[in-house]
Amino acid sequence: MNVTALIWDFDGTLVDSYEAIGEALQATYAHYGLDFNEEWVMAFIIKESVKALLYQVAKEHHLDFAALSAFFKKEQEARDDKIKSIPHLVEVLAATKAKGINHFVYTHKGITVNDVLERFGVRQYIIEVVTSANGFARKPSPEVIDYVIDKYHLDKARTYYVGDRRLDVEAAENAGIPSLNLGQPFSSNNQHIEDLSDIIRLFEV
Repeated sequence: MNVTALIWDFDGTLVDSYEAIGEALQATYAHYGLDFNEEWVMAFIIKESVKALLYQVAKEHHLDFAALSAFFKKEQEARDDKIKSIPHLVEVLAATKAKGINHFVYTHKGITVNDVLERFGVRQYIIEVVTSANGFARKPSPEVIDYVIDKYHLDKARTYYVGDRRLDVEAAENAGIPSLNLGQPFSSNNQHIEDLSDIIRLFEV
């Protein structure tokens, strides 16, 4: 596999933040007096997204979507200390960086992502972290991927988007680049990986 750049998703790909997200959602539901079905909620956000969930909740319960989202974001960022790194995170970033692969991160989370990456000792491997604070359109829009490719003059054929959800595969497809995905099956545009360490093996092959 000939790769010059990897653009990474954050939640579920570089870090395991679903415990923090689940607790933040539970707190959000409680604040608004809503019943919280943890199993259903977590399955929904993994398949779709937190934004899609909050949009549905706001519509069903006649709530202000912006206020609901802001409350959840505050609760989520207050739990950043509960985020764990995905196995082999440091190993993979260090090994691929040493081989000349450039790394970028694209996430819907806020700028506290940088603090989390610093805590895990991997911020040094990443050229730029694009967060919700940058104001770009959300996935599956290709806007951020296009921005990174244009800014750093990347070759689309040698740039992969690494994620864990269908939304990540769609964002890559919309940007015209291939993807590596921990949660989605093989397709014409996507390479399924079981573990981050697979990336080292794929690159060596």
